[in-house]
Amino acid sequence: MSQINIGLLGLGTVGNGVVNILRANRPQLAALNLKITRAAVRNLYPKREALYADIALTTDPASIVADPDIDIVVEVMGGVKDTYPLLVAALKHGKHVISANKDLLSEYGPALTDLARANHVGLYYEAAVTGAIPILHTLSQSYAGDTITRVAGIVNGTSNYILTQMVREGRTYEAALKSAQELGFAEANPKNDIEGFDACYKLLILSRFAFGMTPKLTDIDRQGITDLTAGDFKAARTLGYVIKPLAVAAMQEGKLVLTVSPQLVASSHPLASIIYENNAVLVDSLNTKEIMMSGPGAGSLPTANSVIADLNTIASAIRDNREPAPFTSLRAETVVANGNDRRAARLVAVRRPESAADAVRTAIGTTYTKPLTENGVSYVLTKTLSCDQVEDVKAKINAIDGAEFLHALPVFE
Repeated sequence: MSQINIGLLGLGTVGNGVVNILRANRPQLAALNLKITRAAVRNLYPKREALYADIALTTDPASIVADPDIDIVVEVMGGVKDTYPLLVAALKHGKHVISANKDLLSEYGPALTDLARANHVGLYYEAAVTGAIPILHTLSQSYAGDTITRVAGIVNGTSNYILTQMVREGRTYEAALKSAQELGFAEANPKNDIEGFDACYKLLILSRFAFGMTPKLTDIDRQGITDLTAGDFKAARTLGYVIKPLAVAAMQEGKLVLTVSPQLVASSHPLASIIYENNAVLVDSLNTKEIMMSGPGAGSLPTANSVIADLNTIASAIRDNREPAPFTSLRAETVVANGNDRRAARLVAVRRPESAADAVRTAIGTTYTKPLTENGVSYVLTKTLSCDQVEDVKAKINAIDGAEFLHALPVFE
């Protein structure tokens, strides 16, 4: 049986995990005769070359995607500007491609999918969304006879770790972020994680697999976690909720509603139990109602395991002398909800003097609870409000002398 040659773009945390799993040579993989023959790295030095003596290392990734002896290109180097042309070249050269690059695939996934189809090769990227959780394979294969109504979950381990630290350890946001950085869960510049961009990229990919739609980043109602305080968590707990960093894509009256924000989740809900750096994805559908999967959302071996799953799929197709099935073939017209369509009950936080209490109450309108006050901040659970109505409430409150609208956290139903 001929060897299937793999070219690896990137040999960092995930790339090293892929190498280690393949070196273990487990029976199912051994039967496929997979071999990483070449790998592109940023820097070459003797220690690295000795560690990967059986792999030809290069600082020229373009030479790998053009190598006629390479069957599958595995991209785990990250980045968009320099990486996208490499994947285009690989597909045009007839290489199957596996990627873990959520930033790139959230933007260029549809175009690369069309290019892969045109060249009769596979493009798979399970590792791009939730690390070890096989959510993309599940969405593409297990719901053919079903209609998905919502996909929701905790898809950013950094944000979940920070919020867990703030609740369980009583840490401030700044202290929790520092802990996450020290443990390698957060980058030196954590903007993508804490402002919700990382979760947005993943939600765009999930939307394609669940609904066949291709929304844009600007279609997502995004809110970060940076301004949350102990008062928010205390108010949520008093009302029977916990606060979780959720990404939600839901169909409402034929329109796709997209939200990435900290949200109130009932304490009894399965998502409430997902703590620290772990991820979870919940799928609601007409036939199966509600299914949740959880597990590590990042890390060398968890993420590499999803890369290996894609390798197994593509290599099996090569062995059977057939073209791999498209990772997702679901396509539908993209119809995205506007600000008036995105509706939820909200936990509104307002800093105000006592003299402004009546004016603030009038600005907010009908509520489900009386105000809870903590360190000069009042919290109230509102009736269902649209995003447009929230902006109107914000403007009215900020126009009140001495009052400041802080945020409105949606309630996950």
